[in-house]
Amino acid sequence: MKTVKFFIILIGVVTLFACNTTKTPSSPQSVSFLLTDAPALQGFQLNFTKVNVQITEIDYVTADSSITKVTSFVPGIYDLKSLMNGDSTLLSQIILPNNTAIKQVRLVLGSDNTVTLADGTTHALTIPSGQQSGIKINVDSTVPSSGDYSIMIDFNIGRSIFQNGNGVYLLKPVLRAFVVEATSNIKGNISPSDLPTKVFVINGTDTISTISDTTKNNYFQLSGFTAGSYTVQFMPMDTTVVTKTATADVSFGSDTNLGTVVVK
Repeated sequence: MKTVKFFIILIGVVTLFACNTTKTPSSPQSVSFLLTDAPALQGFQLNFTKVNVQITEIDYVTADSSITKVTSFVPGIYDLKSLMNGDSTLLSQIILPNNTAIKQVRLVLGSDNTVTLADGTTHALTIPSGQQSGIKINVDSTVPSSGDYSIMIDFNIGRSIFQNGNGVYLLKPVLRAFVVEATSNIKGNISPSDLPTKVFVINGTDTISTISDTTKNNYFQLSGFTAGSYTVQFMPMDTTVVTKTATADVSFGSDTNLGTVVVK
């Protein structure tokens, strides 16, 4: 009788252990889509005071190549000039199963795109017909396999707006996308504090740039960098030459602050 009782108890313990070791479903991931602008403005573009683009749809492509529309996104018009030096805006947020990697984002632009100049005039931005169906943007950095994350969409207006011989402004969008949690920022302030300055970060064969913000103690910030060493160049807006060069050593998980950079 004792043997029978022991056998029954042992079965109960094994059954309980098996239940406790059953794999539980992983928590879903929250994914945010953000919009910013790291402009490389030059020439006539320096007269831009507003650049409004109309976004009508966001789609994303996962590792299995399936395309999904972000149904929670509300179409809107965004002033890219207000989204510089670390400023960004939330476009939408979605929930995905854990370990779902987004490898590409697709933006569809509307026709209500304009640029406002320093003299107060506003001009339409014409999009070439071939890009009206959607702009595909590869996500440059590794997507976390678990936990919430954000995809930053960087709309480079300096490389996106042109003027033809008839004075028509053309919008040929140049964008990049990266995972905020997998990359770091390079930032700092510039002296003199009232001298707007172009800041260039050389990333291999690519150059990412911005213009310092004199309303924020001449602050600058550029984002989306993986660990490594980068060359940073500074060109005050009152000259056409680089007056200062620095090195930014970027580590994963922390921003690189260059402090106050004296350019003159």
